Formats: sequence, C-alpha cells, structure tokens
Amino acid sequence: IFSLTDNLTLALGNHTLTFGTHNELFRMRNLYLTNYYGNYEYSTLDDFLAIGTANEVAPKSYGYSAADVSRTGDARWAPRFRAGQLGFYAQDEWKATDHLRLTYGLRVDMPFFLDRPTANPDFNSSAVAKEYGVTNNYLPPIRPLFSPRVGFRYDVDADSRYVIRGGTGIFTGRVPFVWLSNAFNSNGVEMKSTTISKSVPGMNNYQQALTDVVNSSATSQKPDIAVVSKKFKYPQVFRSNLALEHTLPGDVKMTLEAVFFENLAINQVAKTYAVPGNENSAAPYYNSEKSDYYSIINLKNTNRGYSYALSALFEKTFNFGLDLAASYTFGHSKSVNDGTSSVAYSNWKYNYSRDTNGKGELGYSKFDIPHRVMVRVGWTSPKYLNGWTSTQIGIVYNGSNGGRYSLSMNESEDFNGDGQKGNNLLYIPTKNELALMNFTQTVVKGKVIMDADQNRAAFQKWIEGDNYAKNHRGQYAERNSNMTEWEHQIDLHFGQKIYWKNICNFEFTFDIMNFANCLNKKWGAQYSNVYNVSPLMVSKMTKGADGNYTPVYQYNNPRLTKNDILSRWHMQLGFRVSF
Repeated sequence: IFSLTDNLTLALGNHTLTFGTHNELFRMRNLYLTNYYGNYEYSTLDDFLAIGTANEVAPKSYGYSAADVSRTGDARWAPRFRAGQLGFYAQDEWKATDHLRLTYGLRVDMPFFLDRPTANPDFNSSAVAKEYGVTNNYLPPIRPLFSPRVGFRYDVDADSRYVIRGGTGIFTGRVPFVWLSNAFNSNGVEMKSTTISKSVPGMNNYQQALTDVVNSSATSQKPDIAVVSKKFKYPQVFRSNLALEHTLPGDVKMTLEAVFFENLAINQVAKTYAVPGNENSAAPYYNSEKSDYYSIINLKNTNRGYSYALSALFEKTFNFGLDLAASYTFGHSKSVNDGTSSVAYSNWKYNYSRDTNGKGELGYSKFDIPHRVMVRVGWTSPKYLNGWTSTQIGIVYNGSNGGRYSLSMNESEDFNGDGQKGNNLLYIPTKNELALMNFTQTVVKGKVIMDADQNRAAFQKWIEGDNYAKNHRGQYAERNSNMTEWEHQIDLHFGQKIYWKNICNFEFTFDIMNFANCLNKKWGAQYSNVYNVSPLMVSKMTKGADGNYTPVYQYNNPRLTKNDILSRWHMQLGFRVSF
C-alpha cells in the first residue's frame, strides 16, 4: 500500500478552514486456489470410512481446480492487480458563539482499478451473459462518491460540564476490493475447475479425474464465474449521532447502502412445498443442469439494511487513582448479506434464506447484539520507592446477548435445487401442518432407531421448547432469528511501570482473559462459532405430477456447540518500553 496525505489549514477569525487530500494505491496478489488438492464429499461418515472395503460407495460430489499453466506459467498461480482510491476534502469549523461550534464539509472519494480481469469470450458471448447484461472482465469505472457531513458541539454551561454534540453525514470508507477481486480469480480462463455431482469418480480414479480437468476445455468442466453488475456502486453509509456527554451519550447509526450476491447459473423451474399443498410453505425450486458454468455470482447493490445503537456511559475518577466506568448499549442491525467471506460464491451459498437466489431477504445481521453491558474498575497507584515505580490494577466485565444463529435444515437431498445444501431456512409448521408433512424412519447401521411418527413427535417437542419457533409457527424462520445464551467475560490486568531517569519507562504486564473460566470450567462460555441449528434433515425430494417438489424429513436432534478456544481462559505476559 502506498499512501499520500497533505493538509492545508487556514485560520480566518472564527473560521478554521481545512483542505486536504488522502490517496492510496494498492498492489494486490490474491493467492486463493480453492479445491487445489481436490474435494470429495460423502453422504455419511460410514460411507467415508468404507473407502477401500467391499462396502465402498461412490462419493456424493467431487470438486477440483487447477491453473492453466499454458497461460499462467505457474501451477500456483495467483492474480495480481493494481487499484487505488483518491480522496479530496474541505471542511470549515466555525465558532459561532462561545458555546456553539459548527463543523461542516464535503469529502469526495474516487476508487479505481488499473487492471482488468482476463476476458472470457465464451462466457461473454453466452446467452446467460447477454440476458443479464454482464461480462466477466467488467469492473466499475472511476466515479466520484460525494460525502457531505455536518456536526455541532454545544457547551451548555461555561465550564463545559454538560456538552451536547451530534452530527450527520455520508461516509465511504475503504472499498471492499477483496469482493471485486473475485472477478480476477473466477473468470474461467486462468483457472480450470469442476464440480461433479453425478457419476462421481471414486478414489480409485482420483488421478484420472485430475488429468481430465487439466486437459479438458474450461466450459466442459463448469467453472465458477464471478461478475460485477454494471449498475454496481461502491457502498456508502449514512450515519447520525446525538450525545449528551458525561451523562447519557447516545449514538445512532443507519446503513444506507450494502451489497448482495445472486447466482446467474441457476433458474427457477418449479416450487418446493415444505408442507404438501400449502402455498404459505412454498419456496422457489431451481435447476442448473443446462448451464455451462457451475456458478455465476453477480455482485449487486441493495439499499435494504440498517443499524442503530443507543448507549449510556457513566464515569467517575477519584483523586487517589481509582477510575470507575459503566455503560449500557441497546441496538439492532439488519442486513441482506453480511459478507462474511472473501469469496463471492461463499457469500452467496452461506446466506440462509427462504429464496436463496432472491433479491435479498432482510434479516438480523450475524453481528446484531441487542444488549451489551460493560463495567470497568481501574486503580493506578502513586509513584513509590522514591518515585521510580507505580502499579496498575484493572478489571473489566463485558456481558451481552449471545451470538445470533439461523434455524435451517440439513439436506441429504437439495431442498430447492440451487446446488447448495444446508442454506435453506426452516419452515416452522403449525400442529395441523405438521401432521401433513412427510416423515420417514431413521436407520443407523441397519437398525431403525426412530420410526416416522417418532420423528414427527420429536420435531413437535423441539418446536415447543424453542422460544422463537413456538411463537412463529406457520412461517419460515427469519435469518439469524435465534440467539445463544448471555455471554459473560471478565478480564484482569496487572501492570508494573518503572521510570528510568526521565529517559524511558519500562512496563511489565500480566493479563488473564475470561478469568471466570479459570475459576469454573462452565463459566465464560462463548458461542461465536454457531451459525445455524438444523432440527430437520431433508432425506429425500419427491417430484409431483405438477412438476413441484415436496421433501421427506427426519428429526435431526440439534445441539448448540460453544467455541472451544474462546470459552477458555487465556493468560499473557507483556513488556513495553516507551520514551
């Protein structure tokens, strides 16, 4: 990263003018070779363990990617490209009165690319590319992004004990180049790839399967393609805040623009009915067999989604070195896609939805935390031992709602034909609808452990025991509808500072994170790794005479699993020298 910043400040009476520029130039190399060593998927653990035995069965799917060395010259090829962002701004800080200060200005950002992905003539001339008006080598041209802002600060009294401040404006921030860089990695030219789900080659044919990918044409191997919509705009955020300092500060944030992903390689051909004949339970059913590409992920804009937060902070400092603080924050965040992956296809396929290829269903963000409490106690001793050392002790408590997760379905068979299993949200039936759903027996190692009625009864019992599900029967669950239990974390800090002849300071620190878990292994549990819980398994899909589909279910006995690493206590020692 190369950056250049220059500011000019002029003081003109009650006005302080600032003019400046901040520019960044990036040189990027994205080494991401998905399935470079091949990827086999088996239906069950027993099928996997049967490899090499008389009971061996074919894998469920196989995927592999390889660089076209004739084009890249290197089997470990990684695309390189250059991009940048120009920024120019002007601001006026006006001291309107002794108590009121206004700040207003304008920032203009201009992101740009200096390189383009290699064009794929076969894809660019294909029917699907023409239908959606996309080409694989398109990237947004340089366009100005305007960000006007205004803020104020008002001192209620002469000694500034109470201050009201606030502001509103548009912010651009750093562009998510990693999402746009997918167009370089997934263009179907330098990389050859395949995903096979029918007549899958077994382990005995592994080497031949790799050779087939390398030697065959890209189109026959159905590569992944990532494109950017020609209407795509770089994301901007509208933010507002209003605060009363020292008593009840509050911040309000609202998202103005976001992004979402859709797969152009699949088309809706029918419907899936979670409950047979019940239109309320219907979801689109897709088909990708006629496409020459395994996936075509299109990056587009949406203005749906928002977040807000209200907070209160209380602080008190004592003259004998004790500092106290406590805060409470309430807020919500909703989105259509959280963009948790750097890979376009992953952002699409892991976004739990009723219509997994729709225009974006608004739901709770994975990062939504409605309630958060913080308490901090710190004490710093006066210098002692002739002024050459001092001690610092601190304890911080953070408590919040647990992480959000979605109610989904495990899928032995694809619920909606989109080619990705496990990304469909759960339909929560009423008692009457539950009686109409198709269940089958559960068999483990040739033994029936639950018949169809027992599976149905177990699902009913799960619904009644889940706070969200029991209150939302007769509808699809919302993405990230549920939350894990409250999470509590206590961190301890001890520091010893040594002052050496006004030249430098030496500081030794000792910290224990998640201290409660050090006292009791059941305390301090964290659940940040929980993304979904699936109470049902889709074991079979049945196509009706009308062309629509209905699933056959088994109960899946879901469990929440805590994060093994974050749920443990950690200790660290530190040393710092400051001049």
